[in-house]
Amino acid sequence: MRKIIDLTMPLEEGMRGAPGHGRSPLYLSGTRNHNWYPLLNRINPYDEKPVSIHNEQILVCGHTGTHMDSCFHVDAQSEYTIDQIPVEYGFGDAVWLDVSHRFGSGAGITAKDLKDAEERSGTSIRRGDIVLVFTGWSEIQNPVRYAAEHMGLTKDAGEWLREKGVRTVGIDTCNIDALHDVRFPVHMNFLKPRSLGLPDHDFIAIIENLININRIPRSRFLFSGAPIPYVGQTGGQIRALAIVD
Repeated sequence: MRKIIDLTMPLEEGMRGAPGHGRSPLYLSGTRNHNWYPLLNRINPYDEKPVSIHNEQILVCGHTGTHMDSCFHVDAQSEYTIDQIPVEYGFGDAVWLDVSHRFGSGAGITAKDLKDAEERSGTSIRRGDIVLVFTGWSEIQNPVRYAAEHMGLTKDAGEWLREKGVRTVGIDTCNIDALHDVRFPVHMNFLKPRSLGLPDHDFIAIIENLININRIPRSRFLFSGAPIPYVGQTGGQIRALAIVD
């Protein structure tokens, strides 16, 4: 029987996330609400009760919650804004790697950690795979600690994943890069391939703020999580799902 695991962080005011992306989301009053709309006395033909409609306005950063980064996030010359990222980067064959044994404030996940996790998984990463990395950091509920002490990938971990030929890499932290490396080597490797002497289209998409990765019952599964196409922008929320047959 098919099973679907939701890997998406719910969006709410005051939620966990990278503070550099501002206070987001903010929920604002909409143009309709359930307090006054029924007073228009528009009657539902099925139950003879007043029709009621409610909506809202949401102010949100494209990097709030479970989201995908575009190349334009780190490369001002890139044509790959989030609306230009092919949807295939958010859909396809996937594997998840468990590195939660390295759990700890500011811990950096190395290439060896990923290689060992691949061996333990019982499957092999194939070219074009989407790879999700479970650190366990998504269990941290305190917003300050979640952001200020996050785990992440080291430079050599990013290089190992590129050598594997992966399409997209997701992680259950607010920043795929290791905490104290302000050079952002994984972001640069994945989203600015020109800096490696590669063509612009040879990028690796990044997904951050995943949850529930460890609830996926098999190492290999189908992933769905294409981003909202905010035109000309740097990131977009996804509804991340693991689909297991």
